Amino acid sequence: MFQFLRTAVQYIAPVFVICTMLNVGLTQKPSAIASHLKNYSFVLKMLLVNFVFAPFLMVVALYFAPFDPALKAGLLIFCLGAGAPFLIKLTQTAEHDLSLGAAVMMILMVVTVGYMPLVLPRLLSGISVDAVAIAKALLLQMLLPIGVGMLLAQFLPGLSKKTQPLVGSVGNLAMYAMVVATLVGYFPNLLKILGTGAFLVGLLFVLAAFGLGYLAGWGKDHLEDVGGLGTAQRNTAAGVIVAIQNFKDPNVFVMLTLANILGIVMLLVIAKVLSRDNKVDEVIV
Repeated sequence: MFQFLRTAVQYIAPVFVICTMLNVGLTQKPSAIASHLKNYSFVLKMLLVNFVFAPFLMVVALYFAPFDPALKAGLLIFCLGAGAPFLIKLTQTAEHDLSLGAAVMMILMVVTVGYMPLVLPRLLSGISVDAVAIAKALLLQMLLPIGVGMLLAQFLPGLSKKTQPLVGSVGNLAMYAMVVATLVGYFPNLLKILGTGAFLVGLLFVLAAFGLGYLAGWGKDHLEDVGGLGTAQRNTAAGVIVAIQNFKDPNVFVMLTLANILGIVMLLVIAKVLSRDNKVDEVIV
C-alpha cells in the first residue's frame, strides 16, 4: 500500500498545481491585480524579504543544523519558493481584499520561476539540480495555467464563472488527496523526520518570515497582514515540482510537505486572529 500511495502522489501533485493555478487565474482579472502593483515601495520590500532576508535566515539555520542532506534540501526548497496560491484563502480569512493577496502572490510567483532554478543549485553543494527543467516545469504548470485563467476571466467572464467552481473543487480534492497520500504513503519517513526536530526549524522559519513580511507593510494594516501572510506561506506548488522531478530521496518531498502542512495550520490561526483585529478596527471607525 505504501508504494501505491507514493506512486499516486507523483500523479496527483501536477493536478493539484495546475488546477490551483488555473483557479486563481479564473477568479482574478488582470486590471484588479495591476492596481495593487503600483505600490512600488511595498512591492520592493516584499521582494527583498521573500528572496533575500527570509532565505538567508534558513541558510544560516541549516548551516548549524546536523540534519541529513535530504532534510536540508527539503527545507531549502521550502524557503526559496514564494507566491503561494493558498495566500488567497489566508487573505480571505483575514478579511482583506482578495485582489491584494492575488497581486502579492502573482509578483512573488513570477520571480520564483526564475529565482529558484538559479539559486537552488548554488545552495545545494554536491547535489545536481536541473535548473532548465525546473524553470520549464514552473512555467508550464504554474504561469501558463494562471495566465489562461486570467485571460478567460477578462474576455470570457461567463465561461470563467461556470468553469471556476469545478476547477476549484478538483484542485481542493487533489490537495487533500496529495496530503493524505503523502502522510500515509511516507509514514515511516515521517516518523524519522519528526524525530530529528527538522520540522521545528520549518515552523520557526514560518514565524520569522511572517514577521519580516509584516514589517514590509509597516504602517498600513492591510499591507502588514497580507505582507506577513504572503511571506510566511511559501510556494509549495513550486516546491512539489522541484522535489518530485529533481530528487530521488523521498525525504526531500516529505520534509517539504510536512513543513507546508504545519505552516498552513499555524497561518490559518494567525489569519483568524488578524480578522478579529480587523473587525475591531471597523467598529472603532
